[in-house]
Amino acid sequence: MTGWRKTTTAELLHSGLIEIGDGYRAKNAEFVKNGGLPFVRVGDVGTSVRLEGLDELPAKEAARYGSKISQPFDSLITMKGTVGRVAYVSQADRAFVYSPQISYWRSRDAGQVHPRWLRYWLESPEFTAQALATKGATDMADYINLRDQRQMRLTLPPPSVQHRVAVVLGNIDDLIDNHRRRIQLLDQMAQAIYREWFVIFRYPGHEDAVLIDSGLGLIPEGWDVKNLFDVAEVAFGFSFKSTYFAPIGPYGVVRIRDVPAGITKTFTDEKPPQRYQIADGDVLIGMDGDFHLRQWTGGEAWLNQRVARLRPLGNLAARHLLLAIEKSIQEWNVAITGTTVAHLGKRHLEQIRILMPSSGALAIATAVLADIADQERVLVQSCRQLEAMRDLLLPKLVSGQIDVSNLDLDAMAESVA
Repeated sequence: MTGWRKTTTAELLHSGLIEIGDGYRAKNAEFVKNGGLPFVRVGDVGTSVRLEGLDELPAKEAARYGSKISQPFDSLITMKGTVGRVAYVSQADRAFVYSPQISYWRSRDAGQVHPRWLRYWLESPEFTAQALATKGATDMADYINLRDQRQMRLTLPPPSVQHRVAVVLGNIDDLIDNHRRRIQLLDQMAQAIYREWFVIFRYPGHEDAVLIDSGLGLIPEGWDVKNLFDVAEVAFGFSFKSTYFAPIGPYGVVRIRDVPAGITKTFTDEKPPQRYQIADGDVLIGMDGDFHLRQWTGGEAWLNQRVARLRPLGNLAARHLLLAIEKSIQEWNVAITGTTVAHLGKRHLEQIRILMPSSGALAIATAVLADIADQERVLVQSCRQLEAMRDLLLPKLVSGQIDVSNLDLDAMAESVA
């Protein structure tokens, strides 16, 4: 690996090539309601950075926050909580302020340390091994302190190699981000259609509709209000023995934490009864905590306890069912209290009433919403394939196991397009 050299973050910092810092220690009294800079905490850092619905700091005080305000191409690491999550600040992201539990790595000379290569190095085995050793070095909760981050060892390739690694992995990441934005737009489209047709009642042919009283208020004549259990097959999870759980195995188990992710990473050798099986398209509800609700796209799996499966009956589309019960779930998120973790039970689901349109309106809605769900499913599956490719290539490219100088970048770009 010609031109690769062993160095340290301390040396790169001393040379002014990179900057490593942590966030601003804000006081509650500093937060403003609107028009400020979002204050990003550990929980807001995932595959991307969540910037909506956060506490904000006044933009007029930006000088006080200094370098702790995000810059495009910064890489972030969560230092506490779920330690070691890495995110990247894109040019499209609005400026925000880092909290003290987040560290930022910033290239000060992109010609010597490519900012996107730096981001990928933070996801490489070389960094991960040092981070794991650091966070387990005390009896306290897992923590990667700033001092240790500034004293790490790294193998730095020549700038031309950094650039090519960044291009290859960046093309994949850009396509994944594009797919995710399309999925989000499709979801917003489904919500808008549902609201327009089944809340405001501006559905095809509504002009001649007469509204009548019902248990859900005024609804079009010829429509009906049904109990959830009349329009969906409802199944509750199986009590698997957690001692059998493993990273691999013949049976995938959907736990509460897997519902928002849409894919399981837990497996078991314990053969589950068939009635607990999940298929793509089923609607799942996490019955504890935040009551996550989603249409499953993670392939064949089995329900763990405290997860419910809803499978629509008749001509009702799964997305229609999800949207119909979403408001109830959101209300329970706020209303159910009394324990440290809120719980849903069967009695709560029995209270859900589903507005069922006439057969004509239902047929049109089913076709439209099912088509949107199918498009989302294709994009989700494509994202997973791209993520698998990225995860396979990243450690080999960043470490030099694959000679990036021999890769055809144009062919790579076409292969992921």
